[in-house]
Amino acid sequence: MATNNLPKGEQAEELLRQYFLSLGYFVVRSIDCKYQGYDVTDVDLWLYSRPSPISRERTNVDVKMKKTPQALERIFWTKGLQNVLGLEKCVVATTDKRSHIVDFGVENDVLVFDGNFMTKLNSSERYSTHRVTENELFEIIENARCGEIDGDWKKKYITSKSTLLNELNFDGANHILKNVGYFLEQLSLGIAPEASLRLLYVSLAHFLLCIDYLTKDISYKEPKERHNFISNGIRYGEQGESKALDLISTSSKLISSFSLGTEISAKSIEKMVLQQYQTIPSELLAEYFSNTKVMKNLFSQAKAFESLAMRKELISPNSLEGELQADIGLLCDFFGLDRRKLL
Repeated sequence: MATNNLPKGEQAEELLRQYFLSLGYFVVRSIDCKYQGYDVTDVDLWLYSRPSPISRERTNVDVKMKKTPQALERIFWTKGLQNVLGLEKCVVATTDKRSHIVDFGVENDVLVFDGNFMTKLNSSERYSTHRVTENELFEIIENARCGEIDGDWKKKYITSKSTLLNELNFDGANHILKNVGYFLEQLSLGIAPEASLRLLYVSLAHFLLCIDYLTKDISYKEPKERHNFISNGIRYGEQGESKALDLISTSSKLISSFSLGTEISAKSIEKMVLQQYQTIPSELLAEYFSNTKVMKNLFSQAKAFESLAMRKELISPNSLEGELQADIGLLCDFFGLDRRKLL
């Protein structure tokens, strides 16, 4: 991992990312925090862990490596951001070495990595050198001229990260699922193979993380209930079937009222829309992800795909472990793509 050529703050973010990865977290660096489409701030690191089958832990990490770090202010800021985002924990990493900074963090339930810790972290050589940095991933995308290809690949990746922070629900999962389908298709067509494979792997990681978070509340339920929950979520989104049907009915009547002189009726519009919903093979994903063994491994699979996405030496899909190949094959089937082209 080449961090020496990075600005001090970004270098610290990459080193902390490696540190938290070594502790077993899923780690995302540099996430835009949005409100109603507007950029509000950014989260330096976002951590996700799975303490138990029925609980998940999300943490925002603020990293400031300035000569005048204003550490007390950062503790206030980071704690406030945690509360606004509804996360479980927060961390401040600072160059400040004064003991009262750590004490103030403890009093306010904020873990502080002070200057002493960060100095040791910076001098450590125990972290992997087999990963690309966030900056290097962007270079790979830009060198492949993916910004000029339909869809702006860099923007898709940035938005996918934001989804984990702002929309960790079925709407977010479905948004990321579209990215998975898009990069599966690009890879099968041989378009920008390295960039498309990396972005496929990271999109898969984000999607599996969404499903892991969503299934925490249904892990104890009967298989049929889990199946219906996932199937309806993939098909109708976060609001569910009843809300979706109400919206379809209202929209159909509205469209019909503006279609005077035509044979289009509200019922026919509603029928057509419902038929489109029914073409979504959500049962295929629900059957797989509602399986107890699969649910248990979602978090580890998400971490595995994230690691694959950031490896310096890429591994092709047909060389992956069986369960990771199964994920890719399943999603090829979901999108109607020939899995043999990849596996």
